[in-house]
This record gives sequence, C-alpha cells and structure tokens, in this order.
Amino acid sequence: MIQAYRYKILPDAQQKVVLSNFFGCARFIYNWGLNIKTKEYETSKKSVSYNQLAKELTQIKKEERYSWLNDVPAVCLQQSLRNLETAFSNFFKKGAKYPQKKKKRKCKDSVKFINSVYFDFNKWMIKLPKTGWVSLCKNRMFDINSCKTGTCTVSRDACGEYWCSIVVDDKHLAPMKAKLEKDNAVGIDLGIKDYAILSDGIKFPNPKYLERTKRKLTWIQRSFARKTKGSKNREKQKIRLLRYYRRVTNQRVDYLHKVSTEIVRNYNTICIEDLNVDGMMKNHKLARSIQSASWSEFRRMLEYKSEWYGKNLLVIGRFEPSSKTCNKCGYIKKDLTLKDREWICPVCGEHHDRDVNAARNILDMSFVK
Repeated sequence: MIQAYRYKILPDAQQKVVLSNFFGCARFIYNWGLNIKTKEYETSKKSVSYNQLAKELTQIKKEERYSWLNDVPAVCLQQSLRNLETAFSNFFKKGAKYPQKKKKRKCKDSVKFINSVYFDFNKWMIKLPKTGWVSLCKNRMFDINSCKTGTCTVSRDACGEYWCSIVVDDKHLAPMKAKLEKDNAVGIDLGIKDYAILSDGIKFPNPKYLERTKRKLTWIQRSFARKTKGSKNREKQKIRLLRYYRRVTNQRVDYLHKVSTEIVRNYNTICIEDLNVDGMMKNHKLARSIQSASWSEFRRMLEYKSEWYGKNLLVIGRFEPSSKTCNKCGYIKKDLTLKDREWICPVCGEHHDRDVNAARNILDMSFVK
C-alpha cells in the first residue's frame, strides 16, 4: 500500500538560502512553461507537450543568462513542468480553472525530488540533493530497507517553517474488500450543528474550532492592521496570526482523523452523499460554517481509509431528496426548510429527526438496485 509521511525539517541558515533558491527556480520554470504553452496556443492553436518543454529546458540551461538554473537539481525543474502538465489536464478534464502564474509570496513554496533523498532514522536526518543532511523532527518511522520511497516534497509554509512529505510504498497488498451487506453498513449525513450523523442514531458533534476562536482572531487581526506597513512589528504580528490559523487547521484535521478512523473501523460499508459544496457556499449566511466544516476533506479521508481497511464506500447522487423523504413510508415533504430540525410525516405519522432520517435514507438509497 502507498502511504505518505510528513516531517518537520530544521535546516540551518545556509540550507535555508539553498532551499529558497530551489523554490524560486521551480516557480520560474513553471511560469516559463505556462508562458510558452499559452503563446503557442494563441498563435498556432497547438499544444506544447511536457517532452517538448523538457527539451527546451535542457537548452536554456546551457545559455549564460540562465546558468543559475544549474544550481538546482534537474529533477526539481522537471517536476515543475509535470505539475504544469497536471494543471492543464485538470483544466481540460475536471473543469478546473485555467492555470495561473505563480507569484512570489502569494503561492506555496515547494519543490519535488524523486528517488534522490536518503533517510537516517537513527540520527533523524534527511539528505537532500545539493543541500546536505537536514535535521528531522521525530515522528512516525517507516522501514527504509523494505519500503520503496517515491516523490519527496519539501515545502515552506506561510509561517516560514519547513516540511518534508515522502510517498512510501510498503509493498503490502491492500486487504480484500468486505462483503456488501446492509447489516453492517451505515449511512452518514454531514451537517453544521452536528458534524456527522449516522443512520443508527450516533452523532458526532461539530467542535467549530474556527468559530470558538473568532474573538481571539479578531483581536489579532485588528492589532495586525494597526501596525505600520513594512515594519518588523507588523511582520511579527503577521506570523502570529498565521500560526493561530494553522493551529485551528491542525485541530480540525486531528478531529476529522479521529472521527473518520472510528467510522471506518466499526462499519464494513459506509454510505455518504455527494454534496455540492461549491453551490452551498453561495449561501453567505452559511458559507463560513460550511468552509470551516471541511466536508470535502472528510470525504477524502473516508475514501483512502476505506482502501486501507478493506471497507466499501458508496456515494449517492447529490439530487436525492434524503432529508425530505420519510424513511418509513417514502412520502416526500417538499416544503421542508433548513429551519425544520424535526418533522412529522403527514401520511404515516412518524416523527423524524431531520439528520437521522437523512442518514437512514442515504443508507437505503445506496442499496437500491
């Protein structure tokens, strides 16, 4: 199975300069390739492939004015072009936005290495090309001898701290999928008041980490706005604000991991609804709460953890009336609104908790042939 491991790294002052140079060159090559592809299409209506860009990259590195590109490992620049190719594939196939130029201080600083990094967990060090050995903060280990390492991404976050993510294949086969049975299946309805409501009545509360820290964040933001632009105090306050946001993000991700792991371990089949998050975000009264809930991230966790544990994940369509349908008789209450947290079916008289009823309908709709 393929898994990713993430470590915080502690480069010294000289290594930080080297990595900053890597980030800048990778960003330059991405913009360079984007400019070539855009101009070629505007003039001749033809696309430029990755192989053509890679050949041109080899040529420009021989020019004196671009000699500084030779200070960066060639694989980092090639990976920037591959990232560009992926961005265009997402644009044509998945409806993503047209790739935009990466601007300094406004894009994530990162570079990728392939099969060229070495780990030493005895000393907790990592060796990066043209950078040397860099200290690692202790975290989970993997077997260096039996596992095959893949892409290694080194990045710098907005707070100025450095991270390393490594893709590892432990050469173990994924477990067999469990049998599709309704007896050991669960439907999940995602919400704002309660984060996840299961069809058996279990509810996971929504901790609302961002909302709970709203007053503190407002105070820090106001203090940041009062600082003189360009001053050191303003930069310090900016770092403080970014660290606070990162803390909220870490709390949310930790909670989602705990909830998703508990659900995947306890049920063989998990049924969820394909939510139109972009459309729901247009409701400005709920947009902040929906964004804070990170439903898409929760679904992503369920998807890959289901593969790890050999469980099934079923997804029903986003247009199914899961909340408005009576789970007992099938009556659809078309005038149900978001304010109605409970309702009584006018046909069979069944009293419904809106969210539990929706979760049960998601379970039933997933097993309809």
